[in-house]
Amino acid sequence: MKMKNALLVLALAFCAPAIAQNNNYQSHTANLGNVKIHYLKAGTGKKTLVLIHGFGDTSHMWIPLFDEFDTDYTILAPDLRGLGDSSRPATGYDKKTMAQDVHALALSLGYHREIVVGHDIGLMVAYAYAAQYRTKSIQTSREWSSKAKGIG
Repeated sequence: MKMKNALLVLALAFCAPAIAQNNNYQSHTANLGNVKIHYLKAGTGKKTLVLIHGFGDTSHMWIPLFDEFDTDYTILAPDLRGLGDSSRPATGYDKKTMAQDVHALALSLGYHREIVVGHDIGLMVAYAYAAQYRTKSIQTSREWSSKAKGIG
């Protein structure tokens, strides 16, 4: 009986974070011609917030933040090419091309003025995005982490 209770507690400890995560988002894939980009979309706000994940992560790393921002922002969290559920073309893994992917995604969805937030390698992509498209702002996830817990 003690072993059964211990296993139950252990199972709940590992499952609780997944259960507690926001499920109020949509998963989509956009065909942008030379690449298919998977993205999560959440929120109903008038401002557009693009969240670019870090190395080895996917758009799902941002899910814990969706509740914090979904009333003020429409959130787009793409999987960069080659990661997550996005396609894996043979070329185009430089930050400039990845930024072009994110920009093409935003335009294909009708967004023209975005706040771009990058985490880890995603910050390099966000910088390339801002350099090419002069976005409203570029911010690191550290700046946003004071607004919401959930990422490091």
